[in-house]
Amino acid sequence: MAKVFERVVYDQLYHYLTENRILSRYQSGFRSLHSTVTALLEATDSWAMNIDRGLVNAVVFLDIKKVFDNVDHNILLKKLQYYGIRSSCHECFTSYLNNRTQTCQINCSVSTSKLVKCGVPHGTILGPLLFLLYINDLPNCLYFSQPRMYADDTSLTFASADLNRISDGLNYDLDRVFIWLSANKLTLNLTKTEFMLVESRQKLSTLSETPSFSINEHPVLQVSSAKSLGMHIDQNLNWECHRVFAKDCFCFRCN
Repeated sequence: MAKVFERVVYDQLYHYLTENRILSRYQSGFRSLHSTVTALLEATDSWAMNIDRGLVNAVVFLDIKKVFDNVDHNILLKKLQYYGIRSSCHECFTSYLNNRTQTCQINCSVSTSKLVKCGVPHGTILGPLLFLLYINDLPNCLYFSQPRMYADDTSLTFASADLNRISDGLNYDLDRVFIWLSANKLTLNLTKTEFMLVESRQKLSTLSETPSFSINEHPVLQVSSAKSLGMHIDQNLNWECHRVFAKDCFCFRCN
């Protein structure tokens, strides 16, 4: 009965969010008519069009630490209220999140029960939708770059023919992202946050310099290929690195 009730609440909440266009248009995760395929097609098509226009794509791939487990319940409930979920509906979600406990079992040993004060409930119907609402306002802090989000998989793109403008614009937005993450009690995995310049091989070879980016004074590593939504994307969009990776995986499974 609990799952049936949760499904009814989910359907009503999702209808309310779509009817009022509350969910960010940059978010593709856990949404009807959206998938990793549509998200990848939109991103790569946009980068290819910028290349045709003579622009350099600077793409920063953000890696947020354990974001599903670090959703602060108090902040989430305030955001639900901001989005119009108030009165008895808000009390229902407060009851849904509060007083949850968890235990850990190793072999035959079970830990004592502890209160869960953050994180969306795992294995639930409402959990993914509540997570989308928690990070829904992330794009609002950006000024220059365009975000692309699939659940917690987030990238920022800024395209320009001027490398100095790319460097200044993306660094400005990265500072704002860091402030947003701190305000929402989330942290970046700085060692796994990377950036890539997406351009034709000929154009990249003629670049006299490379823009540099940093987050909280920590430099962001430049890579020639990156994994996004299960695909290995290279800086020239020729898919060679993904073909090599897929071939290696196939050979590994055969062996």
